[in-house]
Amino acid sequence: MLALRQVSVRYKQTAIGIGWVLLQPLVAMGIFSVVFGNFAKIPSDGIPYPIFSYSALILWGLFSDGLTRAGSSLIAEERLISKVYFPRLIIPLAAVGSAWVDFAVSLFLLLPLTYIYHLRPTWSLLLLPVAMVVTMILGAGVGMLLAALNVKYRDFQYAVPFVMQIWLYASPIVYSVNLVPASIRPFYYLNPMAGLIELCRFAVTGQGNFSLIGLSLSVAGAIAFFIIGSTVFRWVERSFADFI
Repeated sequence: MLALRQVSVRYKQTAIGIGWVLLQPLVAMGIFSVVFGNFAKIPSDGIPYPIFSYSALILWGLFSDGLTRAGSSLIAEERLISKVYFPRLIIPLAAVGSAWVDFAVSLFLLLPLTYIYHLRPTWSLLLLPVAMVVTMILGAGVGMLLAALNVKYRDFQYAVPFVMQIWLYASPIVYSVNLVPASIRPFYYLNPMAGLIELCRFAVTGQGNFSLIGLSLSVAGAIAFFIIGSTVFRWVERSFADFI
C-alpha cells in the first residue's frame, strides 16, 4: 500500500501523469541512438541500437530509481515516522517497490518496439525475471544503506545523483561488454549492474550472450549489498529520533 501511495503522490497534478514513465526512457533511447548509434557508430552486437539501449535503460531505471527513492524515503516520510510506530525498514523497501511499477510500464512498451525491429520472443525471455529480481535486491540493499546514512549525513542526497551518473556510463548501457578489453573484463564485472544489464538484453532480444561469471558476481554483489544495507539500517535506526 505504501508503494502504491508513493506512485500516486509522484504523478499527482501532472499533465500526463504516469506517461512520464514512458517519456523518460524513450527520450534517452532516442538521444543515445542518435549520438552513440548513428554518430559514434558504437557496435551493438547485431541488435538494433534503439532496442540495445532501451532494454538496458529500463533495467537501469529500476535500479537507479529504486535506490534514489529509497535513499531519500525516510526524510520524505518524516511526518509519518514521527506520528506512528512501525518497522522503519518498510519505508525504503516500499520506495524500491514503487520503482517496479515504473519498470512494468516501461517494459510494456518494449513489446511493440521488438516487433517493429522484427525481434520475436524466445525462451530467453524466461530469464528476464531473474534480472528483475536481482536488480531489485541490489537496489534495496544500496537504498537501505543510503536511507540510513542520509538521515544523519544530508550530504548524501547531493552526492547520489553525481555518483549515479558515473555509474550509468560505467555500465554497459550505451556500449557492449565486448568493447571492454578482455584483460580487465573480470574487474569490470565487479560492477553488479554489468552482468544484470547483459542478462536483461539477452533475455529481451534472444541475441548475443551473457557471462555466467558476470551474472554470478552480480548475484553475489546484490546479496552482499542487501545484507550490509539492512544491517547498517537496523543499527542506525536506533538513533533516527535524534535526526528526524
